[in-house]
Amino acid sequence: MGNKENVTEKIGYKDILKQREFMKIVSASLINRFGDSIDAIAFTWMVYMITKSAAWSALVFAVNQLPSVLVQPFAGAMVEKMNKKRLMVTTDVIRGIITAGLAVFYLANALNPWILLLFTLINSTVEAFRLPASLAVVPNILEERYYEYGTALNSTLSTVVQLIGLGTAGVVIGALGIGTAIAIDGVSFFGSAFILSLLKIKEEKPASGTVDPGSVKAGTGEQAEKVSKDKQQIKEYIFILKDGFVYLKKQPVIRNFCLLAVLINAIIVPINSLQTPLVQEVLGQGSGLLSVFSLALTVGMGIGSFVYPFLSGKFSVRTQFAGSGVLLGISMYSYTWGERFQTFTVGIYALTIAASFLLGVSCSILTSALSVQFMKAVDREYLARVGAIFNAGASAATPAASFAGGVLAAFCPVSQIFRLCALLCVIIFLMIGLAKIRLE
Repeated sequence: MGNKENVTEKIGYKDILKQREFMKIVSASLINRFGDSIDAIAFTWMVYMITKSAAWSALVFAVNQLPSVLVQPFAGAMVEKMNKKRLMVTTDVIRGIITAGLAVFYLANALNPWILLLFTLINSTVEAFRLPASLAVVPNILEERYYEYGTALNSTLSTVVQLIGLGTAGVVIGALGIGTAIAIDGVSFFGSAFILSLLKIKEEKPASGTVDPGSVKAGTGEQAEKVSKDKQQIKEYIFILKDGFVYLKKQPVIRNFCLLAVLINAIIVPINSLQTPLVQEVLGQGSGLLSVFSLALTVGMGIGSFVYPFLSGKFSVRTQFAGSGVLLGISMYSYTWGERFQTFTVGIYALTIAASFLLGVSCSILTSALSVQFMKAVDREYLARVGAIFNAGASAATPAASFAGGVLAAFCPVSQIFRLCALLCVIIFLMIGLAKIRLE
């Protein structure tokens, strides 16, 4: 034990910087993050400019989330048998072509809501394969003793780059236009693909599964063996998933955490899907405020993550959930106050910065508390399968709530949707704080 601690103490960020292959992945990730940060503002603004509808904005956001729920679980299993490096390069190139094509369509005034939906669906589906591949390739290039510092370095640098991207997005859109901003994101994918193509990695082939000799007919050779392996893997996957549901059914605390995750994702959907309509219709501002909105939100999330360990030592789990949830609701409601003084630009910006910062802090504390308590509550041998159910359920809430929000936006003002979600959030989390809902 003592030797392990001594080895850990000697490892630092300077050691990660010497891991050349891992730093290539980090560099590619940073390029992607910068492009995505600019695209996050430009794309939401473009969707609203093309559709002129809050309902369509919510619909496009919902379609963007669908592959994460429907495709990624199956993509993860397929990725295990594929060359991870080649897959990451290929998917980045495809996403670059799609994103650049979207920019061309926009600049040519040939973009319509249906083309937007199609491009969004294809891009998100490709990304569903990219994410598992990038996760699976790390153990092949980074020793286990470097995981913590490697993850921390990647996360820290990504946050810095994201802040830079969000801060410059408004300037890029204002000076060069939405089409150019989208094109920058497309170029970033090609840059990422180039760096990943330089990776020097020796991937291990997946271990062969056990095949029942009786199930392979003579003369069918490798093809029959492959079919047998695939059937066996499907049966194993179904059994493991079913066992996870049985375990979850017997654990009320974990079920409550899953319901909380669904609730949180559903409540914050308007922040993502109706962000541009909020800025234009409710606050009466342009893309510059949208950039400030995202920037303050990101800073708030960073601060919330930093202070969470200190708060968790001073407050009970119930208080952490209830307090941060109520703050989340108040933050959402406060955006609508700007509807009363749209012409007071300085006041609108100040209100948006304060509301977005508090929203980021509350979201970060809430999700951090949920993740930590979930890890503590689930038995280690069930963590992977129950975690998959947890993530799938939480992700499914996003497109479902987006579709519902899109329908609602067709019949009532965006400000009313925000007020409704905010009031529900405050009421629900006050009930969690007062009622005897099992959380530990």
